[in-house]
Amino acid sequence: MIYHNEAAAERRWRVLDFLEMIPCHSLNEDVLRSMFRRSGFWTDVDTLRSDIRHLEQHHCVTLTRFNLREARYLLVVELTAEGQQAWRCERTIPGVADRKPL
Repeated sequence: MIYHNEAAAERRWRVLDFLEMIPCHSLNEDVLRSMFRRSGFWTDVDTLRSDIRHLEQHHCVTLTRFNLREARYLLVVELTAEGQQAWRCERTIPGVADRKPL
């Protein structure tokens, strides 16, 4: 159980890290998931969505849902000022790893 909590905290910090790397500080959910795969970290749709919702509850990200057509949508995740502070370890967020960016 401890490993699972540590892995989730690490994934959530990486979400913040990936968003911080992008100049506009926003990515859609599919691109974010592909960034995990390309960096060697496996995650599935439900796990990533759960991590994103956790970050949203703690005001680290905002979510915008764009309806494309019936039963199809695009979810855009945007980093907030609080999320940047958590990424820099200036703000402690429960369930997010305390890592200093390189």
